[in-house]
Amino acid sequence: MNTNSMAINRRNRVGMTLVEMMVALTIFGVTMAVVFTFLTNSRRNYSNVSERVEYQQSVRAVLSLVSRELRSAGCDPAGMNFNNFMVADAQVLRCRMDLDGDGLIETVEPAEDVVYIYVPHLQEMVRNSGFGPQTVLRNVTNLNFAYFDEVGNPLVPLPLAGNDLNRIRFVEIDIQGISDRNEPVNYTTRVLVRNG
Repeated sequence: MNTNSMAINRRNRVGMTLVEMMVALTIFGVTMAVVFTFLTNSRRNYSNVSERVEYQQSVRAVLSLVSRELRSAGCDPAGMNFNNFMVADAQVLRCRMDLDGDGLIETVEPAEDVVYIYVPHLQEMVRNSGFGPQTVLRNVTNLNFAYFDEVGNPLVPLPLAGNDLNRIRFVEIDIQGISDRNEPVNYTTRVLVRNG
C-alpha cells in the first residue's frame, strides 16, 4: 500500500474527531443544565403553590366554622332573650346560642358560648368553646372583625357595648395570613346573623 492510499483511507474513515466530540459534549452539557434548571424550578413552584393552596384551604375551613357559629348566634328556641353577642371587638368575638333548646347556655359541647380571639404575638386565631383555648389557624398576620346593623351601617366605636351588641346583623371577618413559604393569603367575608 502506498502513502497516498493510506491518506485516502484515513479520510474515508467514519468517526468523530476530538474537537467534534468536545463540541457535542458541551452542547449536551448545556442542554442538560437547562433541563435540570427547568425541572428544579418547576418542582419549587409546585411546592410553593401546594403550600399556599393548603393554607388557603385552612383559612376557608376556619371561615366556614366561624360563619356557621355566627349564623347560629342568638338561636333561642326556649325564649330566654339572651344577648347574641357578649363581646364584639376588632380582634375578639364572643357569641352565644342555645342549640339544644334546653334554656341553658352551656360552656361545653355542643358549643353554645364561643369566643374567637386573635393573638398577635403568636400569630394565631384561637377558639374557645368551653374546653379551653384551641388554635384554629396559625400564621395569621392580622384578624379583624367588623360589625354592621341591619341596613349595613358600621357599628362603632369598638368594643361595642350595651344596645349596640343587640344591633349586630352582619359580621365581617378579614383574615390575613402567610403560608409556610411567606406567600400572603387574604380572605374577607361578611356573615348574616340570622337570629337578630
